[in-house]
This record gives sequence, structure tokens and C-alpha cells, in this order.
Amino acid sequence: MMTIHRRTQTGLFLGTVLLVLLAGCTPPDEAADTAAVDSRLAAGPWRGEIAHFGRQLPFNFEVTYADDDRLEVTYLNGPERMPVEQVIEHADGRIELNFPSYAATLTARQTQGRLEGEIGLARRDGTQTFTFTAEPGPTHRFFAAPQPVEIDVSGRWQAKISYPGFGFDQDAVAILEQDGHRVHGTFMTDVGDFRFLYGEVRGRELHLSAYDGGYTQLWSGEMDETGRLAGRFDSATYAEATWTAELDPQARLIDPASVTWLQEGVERFDFTFADLQGRPVSLSDPRYADKVVIVVLAGSWCPSCHDEAAFMAPFYETHRERGLAIINLMFEYSDDLEDVREQVEAFRDRYDIGYDMLFAGDASRMTRGSLLPALNGIFAFPTTIFVDRRGEVRRIHTSFPGPATGLEHENYVREFRAFVDMLLAEAPDA
Repeated sequence: MMTIHRRTQTGLFLGTVLLVLLAGCTPPDEAADTAAVDSRLAAGPWRGEIAHFGRQLPFNFEVTYADDDRLEVTYLNGPERMPVEQVIEHADGRIELNFPSYAATLTARQTQGRLEGEIGLARRDGTQTFTFTAEPGPTHRFFAAPQPVEIDVSGRWQAKISYPGFGFDQDAVAILEQDGHRVHGTFMTDVGDFRFLYGEVRGRELHLSAYDGGYTQLWSGEMDETGRLAGRFDSATYAEATWTAELDPQARLIDPASVTWLQEGVERFDFTFADLQGRPVSLSDPRYADKVVIVVLAGSWCPSCHDEAAFMAPFYETHRERGLAIINLMFEYSDDLEDVREQVEAFRDRYDIGYDMLFAGDASRMTRGSLLPALNGIFAFPTTIFVDRRGEVRRIHTSFPGPATGLEHENYVREFRAFVDMLLAEAPDA
């Protein structure tokens, strides 16, 4: 999703680890009997609960079967539908729902029509594991029976998120939409957004959650008599945090084009990194001469980078013949490509990326700045650098507002397209 702006003095990045699969405790003969009785997952809606830092994090998903009888699972977060990358049904009744592009997995066994198992989420300091259960049929998020609604949280909110475990606060803008008791939206920060959140209002309380295969989020809050929201936020990345928000239609964050720039005295932006086959590639190579080059600082662990790739990959295919080139500089959990190759290649394959991907090195806050010394720093993933046909940097945009931000995303995409069209229309010697 994001890294932390340098003002927070904190960075937290994910780590390369092997995910832990759930080991069945049932003897083999009993497991086979259970699988035979339960057969396959029931088609239709399912509701699950993850045991998450002492609370229950609810999530919804849908089970369908393709024409070839292949099992398909889709996670639901309000308007978002997230198909599971890899679904594996084992002969012994175990089921895996994996996201190789995040190095994340869910492994479970069906017993008496219910799923019980464990999710594994890769983080830099190890694998975060959480147990969960799920059952077919229910479609509600938090509460089976809606209660009277006493507040309306629709609108734009100036917010602040505090991470006591890491000693910093983070400015945010919450964008929420409420329809009756149902709510969806997100929280944006200077370095990215928290993607799709979904939940409901109960009395004066707000409840939101998200599980998209790679990340967990659980938000709760209550509105006081002044209209101020305050509550708790838990995630696999940040553990326990707190947040406050006040309704403000003019709520804004810092200009994302003002965060990152070329160091004073840098006459030309350039770099050399190896591609995924180990061959050195430089921005100054003849293959990029006279082209508009978009350089994206990204990481396969980063949710906002996934959102950006989902947009950028098809954009490239429709503009490459006009002289557009794109280079992804991948900053990962390790400074050794072999440690993360499988995840990076899964990221590439998930979005059918046809442009160049280079391995830049470790995304750690302590080391990443030295990998691109021409910049004043690397404060967020993704960061997008626009280089014109003459090789001059024309703009640097920090972060990517994803689809969950609604109009923010639509406005950015529109401005992005217009700016790139302008660069493509320019002559190399203009």
C-alpha cells in the first residue's frame, strides 16, 4: 500500500518469507472421509471472520464454478471484486486461495459445510498468520440484523492516524459514502490510500473492514455530539493504531508533485539496473532515445503499486506505438533478486506487464535513497517520474490514488493521460 513520508521518521516494509500452510490435525483416513462427505464448496456468497488482534475482522467472498467446473473465488469489499489469483483444491480436502504476487496465502479445510484455516501475510519481519472461519449463505458484513442509524458519515473528512507502536502520526483524508446502514470508502495519505473499505453504521458507531488476499484492515469509530469521529485501526502491517476525523469538504493533503525532485546540480536523470534476466539496462540506452519514458518506482508488496500496474499495463499497450516507454524499478524485500524473483514475476504476470521491469534493490528506508542519489529521496511507492523525448524530467508524482478514492482517481487518470499526450506530441528537438 504505502511507505511512510520522511516527516514521520518511520518506514515499514514487507519482508521475504515462506508462508506457513495450515497443517491438518485430523488423521489421514478421517480427513479423507470428511472431504468425501463435505464435497466441494457451496456456490454463492460466503462470510468469514479473521481472529485479528483480539477482535473479529469480517470479510465476504463469493464462490462460483467456471464452465469447466473449475473453482473460482472472489473477495468482496463494497464495490470491489477481487478474483483470487490461484485457487488450488487438494485431494485431501484442503483448499488454498493464494496471491503469489503478494506472497500471501489462505489455506483451509471444509468441515460440516464450514471452512476453518489460516491466512499467511508476508511482512519484512516475518509471516503474519491469523486463523479464520467462514460459512456459506450470509451476505452481511458486521451485523446480521441492522440497527437504527443515528449518524451519516458521507463526505470528506480531515483525519489523523496515530501509530503508537511506531511513534508517528499520519495526516489523512477519509472519503466515505453511506447508503442506509451500509458504508464504503477509503483513507488517503500523502503516500497512498488504504484501498477499498466496506462496512456499516450501527447507532453512532462506524465499522469498516477489508481483506483482499494480501492485506487486512479493521476500522471502528464513534461519532461524538460535536460530529467528530474517533476510533481504532488494526492491520497486519501496523498492528494497533488510533484515528480521528472531522468533516471538512475542503480537506486536502500536500501536493503529490511537490514531494520528490531532482537534487540540485543534477543535469540528467539516469540509472543502471539489471532486468529480470540479469542484463544491465540504463535509461540512457539507445532503446529509449527520443521516447517519452515513464519511470515508476514500485514494489510487488505494495497495494498502491498493484492499482497503478492495473492502469499502466493497458495504457502502455495503447500508446507504445506513439513512442512511449515505461520502466518499472522494483524495490523489494531483499537486495538479492533470487530471494524475491517468484513474487516479482507473479506481479508482472498478474497484470500482463509488457514494459521493462528492472530490479533496483531493497526497499528498506535505510538503503533505498542511495540507489537513486539523483533524487532528494524516495518517500512513497509508487513514485512516477515523467521523462520527455529530450531526456529531461518534466514531473515527479509521489503515490498513486487508486480506484477506491473515486473522483481523486478519475481526476488523476484524466490529468495523467493529458500530460502524457502532450509529451508524446512534442518533437525530440523541441
